[in-house]
Amino acid sequence: MLRKTIALTLCLCGVISFAQRNKEKDSIRQLDEVVVTATRVPKALKDVPITVQVVTAEDIRKSHSIDFKSFLETEFSGINFTYNGGMPNINMMGFDGKYVLFLINGERMAGEAFDNVDYDRLNLDNIERIEVIKGAASSLYGSNALGGVINIITKKVRKPFEGNVGYVYDTSEGHKTNLTVGTNQKWFDLSVASFYRKRDPYVITDKEPLVERYENGTIKSQYSLNSMNVAGFTVYNVEPTVRLKFSPKADISITPNYYFSERKGGVEVSEKLRDRYYNYGVQGSSNIDLGERSHLELSGSYDRYDKFNYYVIPKEQKKKYQNVLWRGGAQFNSVLFGNNATVLGIETQSDELLDKRFTNSTELTRQQAQTYSAFLQQDIALTESLSLVAGARYDYHDLFKGFPTYRLTAMYRVEPFTFRGGYASGFRSPTLKELYSNWFHPWGGGFQIVGNENLKPEKSDNFTFSVDYSYGKFDFTAITQYSKVHDKIDNTEEKDANGKLVAIRKQNLNGNSTIVSSELSATYRPSKSFRLKASYGYHNMDRRRSEIRPHTVTFKAEYIPKREALYIPNVIVTGKYVSDTKLYSEDTDKKLYYAEYEGYNEVHLQLSSRLPYHFTLSAGVNNVFDYTPNVVGFYSSITPGRTYYVGLKWIY
Repeated sequence: MLRKTIALTLCLCGVISFAQRNKEKDSIRQLDEVVVTATRVPKALKDVPITVQVVTAEDIRKSHSIDFKSFLETEFSGINFTYNGGMPNINMMGFDGKYVLFLINGERMAGEAFDNVDYDRLNLDNIERIEVIKGAASSLYGSNALGGVINIITKKVRKPFEGNVGYVYDTSEGHKTNLTVGTNQKWFDLSVASFYRKRDPYVITDKEPLVERYENGTIKSQYSLNSMNVAGFTVYNVEPTVRLKFSPKADISITPNYYFSERKGGVEVSEKLRDRYYNYGVQGSSNIDLGERSHLELSGSYDRYDKFNYYVIPKEQKKKYQNVLWRGGAQFNSVLFGNNATVLGIETQSDELLDKRFTNSTELTRQQAQTYSAFLQQDIALTESLSLVAGARYDYHDLFKGFPTYRLTAMYRVEPFTFRGGYASGFRSPTLKELYSNWFHPWGGGFQIVGNENLKPEKSDNFTFSVDYSYGKFDFTAITQYSKVHDKIDNTEEKDANGKLVAIRKQNLNGNSTIVSSELSATYRPSKSFRLKASYGYHNMDRRRSEIRPHTVTFKAEYIPKREALYIPNVIVTGKYVSDTKLYSEDTDKKLYYAEYEGYNEVHLQLSSRLPYHFTLSAGVNNVFDYTPNVVGFYSSITPGRTYYVGLKWIY
């Protein structure tokens, strides 16, 4: 399978070479875009030896996406979501939420459900850009960056006054309101970003029964038609930021935030009992220029995420979960010789979890872990065409002791091609839940979920190779990644003599788990107003119980008139296809059987027009062809079918 993937990449390179006869002077790629996530220092995208994908605030604005998850799924072929227990679970290039590190301005997010952060915390209207590294980044970011990093960079105020007010209504009974105001003055910046979202619960129902089959085609089980309640919610967030500019060479920024969410399950019990989530946090940083070629950054964050049972009739709530992350660090950057940059940093982090699922009782119990880290990276420009990045990091975990990780990547540019490739090691420490969980799950007759204090950290070897072709009206990218994960942590099922599930236990798998993934993308712009974009993603795991859908395709066609044009509509059509998948299990005789979920595609139409006085009117259709799943479940789409939306926004 790896050979097929590499061959596909090389074939694309050949096609790109043939396409050079269409040579024009101007590339459509925004190669001067500055990114920070790949090397932890600001660097032009075209000069970064590590493959980075970037989407900007303009991309987000044009998409008119109502939430962060839907935007990611539409924009990237290699990113998909399933809905374990009704909660979103990301898959990026074959890695699930445990292996993808989410950052906000370089800081980790507390709180998780099914190994994923709370994506509803993220305010799309306050995002300047999203930087995505696909592949291990543990040498810079430590644990959880084994599969990649998604860094959300929030907006900064650039004018004496900025304002952004908007409202969107969706026929699935969804409402979204946002308000952002800010000012940039000589000695300080000040901004306040906020949003409110609400959606009612809804029900999706099977069109045909779920069937489980053995590999020879024999039917094991056939279930009756089922329905699934998709939870509704009410969420809001307030996030002020103040930056004090002491001089052109020194500043300090502080960003507190508050977030609230109430989840309504849509079933009868939710009229009496609901889930509530709170987030309190603060980020702070100070940047100091130590001369023209050296820079010091001091940073820290505190992030707390609480979960409560909310009893509607007495209007009382009881805490059931609390996660606190805090981090402090210092980073020194210096350009010593030519364009050769050195990054040196230290940081410490604490992870504290309060949960009643540690002791199989109703009492809250506290577990915690600390990590101390140091990292070094050298960026070397050997020639104008060839550059290297070498990095190393050492993490000392108070439960698992020390773990070194390394990276060596190279970039070679020969117009109009850019080649990137390299090796990176990665690791992931077991979470506190994986170590200490011990609780009874009532679903399906009930079973125990048990952690394992003897778990070992996962380690990985990762190889990446990419080719960019950027010439004239065409832009092509091919990425291939090969990862071998050692001591992968997974679930093992324990059943009684009658085949009834009695426990799920955590364990390290013997041997290696291999993940192979590739992405191909192409963009063509026949004129300044028209753009066509398509991408294809392929993922393969040698462990057969993965719910990963191996093939995904995205496409986008857009007509964007001149920015100052009034009344002329922007027209964007986007779509995504995901292939079918088979979810495997074992019976009491260790024979494999599977349930199959069909492939599907969803197409969306977005229209928007600029109006006088800085207003923009938008409208659109989600799921144009009214797709709904034949079999509903954790691994199906949760779309309610075709919906419509209309919105109005004022941006100054």
